[in-house]
Amino acid sequence: MHVFRSLVLDAPIARVWEAVRAFDGVATWNPGVTASRMESGTSTSVGSIRHLDGADGSIWRETLLAHSDREHAYTYDIVEGPLPCNDYVSTNRFVEITEGAKTLGIWECTLTCDPADAAELEHIVGELIYVGGMTGLNDHLKGCS
Repeated sequence: MHVFRSLVLDAPIARVWEAVRAFDGVATWNPGVTASRMESGTSTSVGSIRHLDGADGSIWRETLLAHSDREHAYTYDIVEGPLPCNDYVSTNRFVEITEGAKTLGIWECTLTCDPADAAELEHIVGELIYVGGMTGLNDHLKGCS
């Protein structure tokens, strides 16, 4: 299954990337995450594992699979989490919008799941996690002006 969401962020790409670049910095801008820390490695080194505490009390552990300052993107997988799925691999990437100094935020994943869980996962991942997270990022960026 593939889940894809995009959102126009009201900030230039340099500010967006500064806010999201560190793999363990997600708690500063994502309202769905109350705390984040590195369990191993650094915030930009491939193979590092981050630990997230969800606002709903959930625990997530994720591995940084790729990180590119040039492409303004990172990819990660879920090692441990509450979603009823397997093989979850997600990418956050950001593309400069030259008109108006804005940025296109793109968050997408592939995963496998029981077909009975597909609609629920589409909603949870797409709307609650991705749109909710990017909306939180946009609000954070507006507060940093």
